[in-house]
Amino acid sequence: MFKTISVIGGDLRQITLARMLLDDGYDVIIYGFTKDIQTDGIPSADTIRRALSSDIIILPVPVTFDNRTINMPFCDTELSIEDITDNINPLSLVFGGRISEYISARLTARGIMHRDYMKRDELAIRNAVPTAEGAIEIAISETPITIHGSKCLVLGYGKVGKILAHSLDGLGAETYVEARKYADLALIEGHGCIPLTMNETKANIDRFDIIFNTIPALVLDENILKNVRPDTLIIDLASKPGGVDFQTAKELGLRVIWALSIPGRTAPVTAGIIIKDTITNILSELEV
Repeated sequence: MFKTISVIGGDLRQITLARMLLDDGYDVIIYGFTKDIQTDGIPSADTIRRALSSDIIILPVPVTFDNRTINMPFCDTELSIEDITDNINPLSLVFGGRISEYISARLTARGIMHRDYMKRDELAIRNAVPTAEGAIEIAISETPITIHGSKCLVLGYGKVGKILAHSLDGLGAETYVEARKYADLALIEGHGCIPLTMNETKANIDRFDIIFNTIPALVLDENILKNVRPDTLIIDLASKPGGVDFQTAKELGLRVIWALSIPGRTAPVTAGIIIKDTITNILSELEV
């Protein structure tokens, strides 16, 4: 039975997660929170070896930005990936968000069970709400116009795209949504938004006040960007490598905001609850 949990690195989401697991009766310690953050009195490990001795190790989201060090924005010192993977208790269960192939390979080589909680559908669906809200917050603060009455384009009709389009429509925006599947185009129309194919999007790209991208592939390339109005705000919500040719956008003088990890910045408590519930679901499935 797994009872001891270490939460290593990350942001306010991880502190919320640690507090809730502590309230659930787990023996929880944290590591990597030494500056500019309230830890709510949660016990801290004095060494990384102590933190890595727990039954369950929970790493942040993303686990790493550079595939070299662990994501620990509230720590004065760096922690390498090797420091983690080489010293974890081999009987531990490791959780992380967006675990890189390099980290996964090192854990697998040592026979350490690991799960990426960001790959779970229940997390992605629930995370779409704070992501959409955060994107709209950025749009409101970064434009001189109201969302109501503005012409907004949402690229992609996945989990985030659906909720974002619905929210924009509810705020009175003239909401256009680009999708590739005919079924999605029909659904967009059924939900009260204006569907666009990729060709229609290219032909009308100069009409929009705000463009939101949710597709993690290059969709706003040079051919499209050169027709975007200079006063248009582009908000890229896609994970790396993003969906915008950032260099071309810069050369054209376009405003682009690459809004990564919105839930952790705009709704860290809610995001922490979602991660905790997802990890609990995985533990239940594993019957541990």
